[in-house]
Amino acid sequence: MTLMTRTLTKTLLFTATAVLLASCIRTPEWTLFYVADRTPIPTIIVLQDHISGYYDSLEQCQAKGAGMLRLQASSVPAEQAFVCGELCQIDEKQQLQCKTQVVGIKPNAV
Repeated sequence: MTLMTRTLTKTLLFTATAVLLASCIRTPEWTLFYVADRTPIPTIIVLQDHISGYYDSLEQCQAKGAGMLRLQASSVPAEQAFVCGELCQIDEKQQLQCKTQVVGIKPNAV
């Protein structure tokens, strides 16, 4: 193997490894906050204690929330049962902040 071939092989191997690692550390964009299993139902849903999962899309988050509601056979309306928050982070005051919040799900959407 020539020096140029070795250098090219190492470069390609390094690039492939970097691409694989980058795909492994991707952060989910949506957080599910679920409260239908709480008594009484809290009025503030977006709290760390209510986190029930992380999802790549709004549709996945809403499907999980609706599925949990269905499995529990809960009579709580979806609008009071769960919220999907986009890009949620804890701010400097230790408060949970989300870029956007989608409350529940539209009927027959899932």
